[in-house]
Amino acid sequence: MIKVKIADLMFDEVSQMGIVLLEEETQQIQNVKKKVLPIWIGMFEAQAILFKLQNLFFPRPLTHDLLKNIIETLKFSVEYVIITKIENNTFFAEIHIKKDKEKFVIDSRPSDALALAVRVDADIYVNEEVILQAGVDKEEFIKEQKDKLLKQLLEFIDEEDNKLKH
Repeated sequence: MIKVKIADLMFDEVSQMGIVLLEEETQQIQNVKKKVLPIWIGMFEAQAILFKLQNLFFPRPLTHDLLKNIIETLKFSVEYVIITKIENNTFFAEIHIKKDKEKFVIDSRPSDALALAVRVDADIYVNEEVILQAGVDKEEFIKEQKDKLLKQLLEFIDEEDNKLKH
């Protein structure tokens, strides 16, 4: 297991989804350049993570706050969350909770596990195989995202110019 942190939260204009970038806290995989793990997530989940990271407060609990409240009301605690695997471009995660000496593992989407983890200050882990399979260089990834956005913007401008010419 590789301990990670949320390094960045981006918006992919093309897919209209959020991208959470998980980064190794310290380089743990030997002989491999430090990588980030980009995971595309829904906009609501991206907002839920962003709201908590920016310490925004809402008068009523949002979904992930509700989940946190239920866990705490039942006297459980979140030990950690982990991104366990990737299959067919889909990431899988688990939420590890405990109560006294009892431990439970709950299947989860990574976005929900991350949104919960930031609310309860739980550690976030990724299985090493997932980073080796899907990890990318952070600077290259950000450059690719900016290039993709610029290309889309230029295509939009070109389309608008063509509309004006007719």
